[in-house]
Amino acid sequence: MERVCLSFLLSALVCPLFAEEKPEAPAGEAKLIEVAQSTDRMWNGVTVSKKGRIFAAYPTMLGPSIGVGELQDGKLLRPYPGGGWNASEGPGESRFAGVNAVVSDAEDRLWVVDAGAGFNAGGEGSPAKLVCIDLATDTVKRVYRFDAATVPKGAFTNDVRIGKGHAFLTDSGLGALIVLDLESGKAWRVLAEDKRLKADPALELKVQGENYVNAKGETPRMHVNPMELSPDEKFLYFQPSAGPRLYRIEVDRLIDPKSDEAALEGAVEDCGPTRFTAGLTMTADGSLYYSDIGSGGITRRTPEGKFEPVVIDPRLVWPDESHLGPDGYLYFPAAQVNRLPSNSPGGTSRVEFPFRMFKVKLPD
Repeated sequence: MERVCLSFLLSALVCPLFAEEKPEAPAGEAKLIEVAQSTDRMWNGVTVSKKGRIFAAYPTMLGPSIGVGELQDGKLLRPYPGGGWNASEGPGESRFAGVNAVVSDAEDRLWVVDAGAGFNAGGEGSPAKLVCIDLATDTVKRVYRFDAATVPKGAFTNDVRIGKGHAFLTDSGLGALIVLDLESGKAWRVLAEDKRLKADPALELKVQGENYVNAKGETPRMHVNPMELSPDEKFLYFQPSAGPRLYRIEVDRLIDPKSDEAALEGAVEDCGPTRFTAGLTMTADGSLYYSDIGSGGITRRTPEGKFEPVVIDPRLVWPDESHLGPDGYLYFPAAQVNRLPSNSPGGTSRVEFPFRMFKVKLPD
C-alpha cells in the first residue's frame, strides 16, 4: 500500500500505555463484500497493488500449490508470474516451494515470502527466499536467498514488510525477526532470544467460540507472526499470533549495524494488550486493523489503544493477512487454518470449499 508520511507526533502517540480494553460495540457494522472464491485451492494472504491488481498467496498446507495467483472478476486469472515459478515440482531455487505471504509496495513491486520446504524452511529441501517481482513487466526482478545462519533449521519465514531500503520478516518457527538490506542482499537475525517474540504456552485460545486445539488436545502455537510498518516507516509493530501483548521497535534501530542484541531488546516497546490475529494493517491516522481470529472479523485498535469491532461474520473463519487497497477497502481472506488436519481436534480436515476473500470499507 502507498505510505503516507506522518508527523513525529503521530508516531509517538500510536503506542500509548493503557489498561486492558474490551472491544466496544460498533456504532454501525461495516458492510462485508465478497471479492473472490477459490474452489480448489487454499489461500492465506492478499495484496492489492497501487493500480488495483489483486494477488493472493497460495500456501502448501493442503498439498502442492501454485504459490501466487493474480485474481480478476472474483476468480483466479492466472498463476503469477507464470512459467516455472508456479510449477508444483522441480528445483526450489526457481519456483515457489512454500509461499506464505505476498505484499505489494508503492514502487509497484510484489514481494513474495517463500518459506521453502514447508514449515521446516531451514531444513532439508528448498531453501527459504524472498522474491521481488516487477509488476510493470510481470518479471522476477531479484531473488534474495537466506543462509542457514539467518534461517536455521526449524525456522519458518512468515510475513514481510518493506521500508527504508530493507525488508523485515518474521520467523514464526523459532521466534525472531530477520532484517534484509535490499541493496547488498545481506540478511541477519535479531531478537532471537527475546521471550516476547515467543508464543505463550499458557494461553487458551478460541476461534469463534470454539476451543483451538489439535488431535492431542494441545493448543497450536505460532511465535512472532503478524507485523506492520507504520506509514512513516518509523516503527515496526509485531507480536506472536496470540499475543497477549503488542510490541514495536524503531526501524532505525533495526537497520543500524551498530545495534547489538542487548540494545535492541532494550528498544522494544510494549504497546499493551492485543488480539489473537494473523494480520495487521495500519492506516494513516495510526489505527491498526486486526484480522481478528478469535471473534471472526476485523477489529480496529484506535491510536488511543481502544478496540472497536469493524465487522464480525460467521464466514470469516480465520481472517488472515490483509492489505489496504487504493480504493480505501481492506482486503483479506478467510484462511480456515484452524480447520486444517494438523490443527483440528479430530486430526482430520474440516476445511470447507470454496475459500473466500472479502473486503470492507475503512473510514476516510
